Amino acid sequence: MKKRRRHGSVTQTYIDLTDRLAAMRSVKELVFTAIIIALAVSCAMYVLFDIVPVKGSFSKSTEEVSVLIHVRWYQLEEDDVIVLKKGRLCATVLSEKEKRTIPGISSSEDDSLVPVRINKSDGGSNIRLVEPSEIEGKISFVVFPLNRFGEDIRKLF
Repeated sequence: MKKRRRHGSVTQTYIDLTDRLAAMRSVKELVFTAIIIALAVSCAMYVLFDIVPVKGSFSKSTEEVSVLIHVRWYQLEEDDVIVLKKGRLCATVLSEKEKRTIPGISSSEDDSLVPVRINKSDGGSNIRLVEPSEIEGKISFVVFPLNRFGEDIRKLF
């Protein structure tokens, strides 16, 4: 059997060239769209979140874990896990009822202070009042090391 030669008219060459150019334009637009979306997401992440290494009371070691924290526009509620600026320690927010049971604190203390429990690596814990300016952020997700990625925050801290 003879191989048939492809018809090579000027019109067909023009159509093939137009199709290739259209495909290249589509790929170029797709790449630009992906770059714009990546930039928008990274800007939003930079404004709202931060990744910081913290120390916790997990597995009886001095291992540090990197966590994703909310740094702006968050509300603190009871049992939230937060990061304190001094020493990057993790703490659990206590209820306002437990604030009155802290020894040495008078009832006339400032209402803006937040009662927290700081767990130690030896199993003990400290309860103290911190100012909102001492709080670096609210922990939302564990990102490093990979064997702890996405692990429940309350199990670690």
